[in-house]
Amino acid sequence: MVADNPGKSRELDIKKLVADLTPEFVDMIGKSLHSSMPEMLSNRRSDFSSFADMNVEKWQSAFDLLETHIVICTEAGATLNSKYRPEAAENGDLVFDLLVRHHARACHIANEILCLLKNGFPDAAHSRWRALHEVNVTALFIFNHGQECAERFYFHDVVDAYDAMKEHRKYEDRLQAKGPTDLEINELKKVYDELIKKYGRSYAGHYGWAAYFFPGHSRVGFGAIEKDVGLEHMRPYYKWASQNIHAGSKGLRNRLALADCSEDILIVGQSNSGITDPAHATAISLLGVTSTLLTYKPSMDTIVMMQIAAKYSDNIGREFLRLSRNTGL
Repeated sequence: MVADNPGKSRELDIKKLVADLTPEFVDMIGKSLHSSMPEMLSNRRSDFSSFADMNVEKWQSAFDLLETHIVICTEAGATLNSKYRPEAAENGDLVFDLLVRHHARACHIANEILCLLKNGFPDAAHSRWRALHEVNVTALFIFNHGQECAERFYFHDVVDAYDAMKEHRKYEDRLQAKGPTDLEINELKKVYDELIKKYGRSYAGHYGWAAYFFPGHSRVGFGAIEKDVGLEHMRPYYKWASQNIHAGSKGLRNRLALADCSEDILIVGQSNSGITDPAHATAISLLGVTSTLLTYKPSMDTIVMMQIAAKYSDNIGREFLRLSRNTGL
């Protein structure tokens, strides 16, 4: 025994000993965890649901306003689409089609945000608002620049798909997932080359679909598009939300979920803090993309709906702020 003769420890092959024992321990611990899994998951899910219920109760009036706002905007877009879709299809109105699609996507994102907020994940909700802001800005840019912009945006899907195909093919062995065939890549490249020939080399960039409208820019980014539509004042909030997407130092330390915590806590679950900012930003951006769509086909009905949605957006901000002040959250 090593305990009786410590000098013998030098003769042990530690690596071999670990290699021999590890599978046995892994199997033993794995079986123990698996047997306790039902009870563990039951308790975890119960705690999750209980917290969500308490969180919704705390923010109920504000959540109700936000959810109603989402429904109003969604139904307004659906009504407009049903009314004008046949006419737009007959006239080849790609602007209308893209505005409707952007609006539908915005409503979907808004529902995701509401779900995340109700369940206590304000940082995730904030990151999804970033996507909503991008949809709002892009829709307004297409609205402002018309059919030429709509066509460039629509066909840029080919550029994105071609770049993705090349990346997949490059790493297919390490991914252990077969990439596209030579035939598939070559067929898409023909279309890609035709688009580059038609729209110019700048079309190959990430925001190449918008490059035509910025002749003085060597490279177009989202910031330029944001400024073009007059929403560059949202850049501080956009960068703030980006902290919840990128693995930067600031995002590591600053969490909405810990907005009211003075201690250095590592958040891994739910929180009822930090709800107000992503909720109000969502209401504002959803109003923006809805107004863009409704303005494209203005009528007395659309004007009324925009006014109603605008009032809801303002009330949402006030109600979330009121509740946050009343509860310290």
